Amino acid sequence: MTTSQQIVDDINLRYRNSFTTDQKLVWMNEEQRELFDVLELDSPPYTFQTVADQNFYPFPSQFDVTKIKTVTFQMNDSTNGISFVEVPFVRNDDRQFAPHSPWYTITSNAMFLYVPDKMPSDRQVYIYLDSDPTEITSDNLSSMPDLPTKFHELLKLGVLVRIAEARKDVIMQNNYYATYKEKLDDILWQRKLAEPEWTQPVDGNYRPQWTTQFYQRGWRDA
Repeated sequence: MTTSQQIVDDINLRYRNSFTTDQKLVWMNEEQRELFDVLELDSPPYTFQTVADQNFYPFPSQFDVTKIKTVTFQMNDSTNGISFVEVPFVRNDDRQFAPHSPWYTITSNAMFLYVPDKMPSDRQVYIYLDSDPTEITSDNLSSMPDLPTKFHELLKLGVLVRIAEARKDVIMQNNYYATYKEKLDDILWQRKLAEPEWTQPVDGNYRPQWTTQFYQRGWRDA
């Protein structure tokens, strides 16, 4: 396990500088926040159980609704396997059609959760959110940062870029940034490759209407 202090020590070994630890912590926190956004790291899901005939569920204080990514709802109580369904978000300030299937909207600091017929009791709801890292300070330097260990190299390189920039060392800044960008692009590309190519079945024989008309008239595709 790598602590924040060990990350600072490694940064100092890689690039001699006279900046204080407090200044490096400012850069570490900036870089960590940016990586959490770029890598879309999740926090542990917030969960609650439904109450019969109850559609409104208030959030706890300090809950940031803008961080919500996905909401899932427990559809059954089957002993053969409980199934969950992703619940779409519906805006409450327009007149769009609300589907006759589970959906949710946000009103003030509460969730309105709709299910067909009436709300059953004791069904689990999971809310997945973007995470914000804990600030690294001199008081928690002996602890691990919130950023997962596999991304610590990116954190170090990001701070090294900032140090070189502050020192007006353009050559080292460019060198560190090139390595940083290569590693980050590789992580994002590998993540992309792991995703399914299609989010839903696609008919390989489908042709747009205008293409069909071309073939009917004996024309070739342009």
